[in-house]
Amino acid sequence: MATTKNHRCGAAASPSIMIASSRPSRWKSFKRNPNARIVTEATDLEGRPLPDQPPAEPALAMKLKERHLQMIAIGGSIGTGLFVGSGSALATGGPASLIIAYGLVGIMLYCTVHALGELAVAFPIAGAFSVYSSRFIDPAWGFAMGWNYALNWLVTLPLELTAASITVSYWPGAKSVSPAALVVIFWFVIVLINFFGVKGYGEAEFIFSIIKVVAVIGFILLGIIIAAGGIPDSPQGYLGAGYWYNPGAFNHGFKGLCSVFVTAAFSFGGKELVGLAAAETENPRKSLPSAVKQFYMVSLTIVGCLVPYNDPELLNGTGSQDGNASSFVIAVKNAGISVVPSIMNVVILIAALSVGNSSVYSSSRTMAALSDRGQAP
Repeated sequence: MATTKNHRCGAAASPSIMIASSRPSRWKSFKRNPNARIVTEATDLEGRPLPDQPPAEPALAMKLKERHLQMIAIGGSIGTGLFVGSGSALATGGPASLIIAYGLVGIMLYCTVHALGELAVAFPIAGAFSVYSSRFIDPAWGFAMGWNYALNWLVTLPLELTAASITVSYWPGAKSVSPAALVVIFWFVIVLINFFGVKGYGEAEFIFSIIKVVAVIGFILLGIIIAAGGIPDSPQGYLGAGYWYNPGAFNHGFKGLCSVFVTAAFSFGGKELVGLAAAETENPRKSLPSAVKQFYMVSLTIVGCLVPYNDPELLNGTGSQDGNASSFVIAVKNAGISVVPSIMNVVILIAALSVGNSSVYSSSRTMAALSDRGQAP
């Protein structure tokens, strides 16, 4: 864009500053390269360049790579909601309610996350959807969404720390350890990870997600073998889909189905992290399209075949965060396998720490974006 100069008559006018853009428009810049920035050059009336002005927003450190973003997207919502919460949902609604509720919530979130992915590719900015709401709807909407989202994760952090301490009590030798001490230890681990910034978060989530994904795939394969009666000396023998007939596919009818939706919605929390992480990804245009995948439906279908909704251990869990009430652990224990339940419990512990780690990252990035727009201190 050429610098526009005023035509003057008579005496010389007072000096003025003109702004010339040395790059195309912001939209064209994003179309060419998601990481490109608009660079402006300030000149005086005679065209002489003035010193560069500081940017309006400090850029985030773009240290996340494609492998980080993909594993954040894949493993972001695989947490205690799937490993533990699905057990209470199975006891409340039965296996058919489990599949229907998780399927419908998953379809809605599939569309939502793909829409978020398109926006994150076009506008990879800090704050993601809270900024998009302010820009495309109304600043008041973005303010409310940003604060609600930040508070949501701030509340989730102590929940996951408590869940991790309860999960440790699965082992008899750990029951003598104070839960408060375990909470402090796990909190220190999460804080230590986030001391290394987004790079630390990305590497930790990459490792956590790999463990969770491998565990889910391993459970699916093992579950198929158990249901087919392939475990030697198993007290259950061939199961097939017998538990769908006795005690049945539904529990508490329509009310049971409706109650499962709450657990399903909580379980899928974390899928939106790909939008937040896009602002700190080296090339979001390449990384995001292949980042959205699901592991829920197959694993929950197998759980419904392996654990009846009236299983005593399922009903005796102390809550939706109790590792002893995990349908994954119960399914393997009922098959007479002694080692795998402890392995699954370790995975549940890692899942709880992973969600806690994501809580710190997402709430801090959202609060930083709100502060940047003058909507937070």
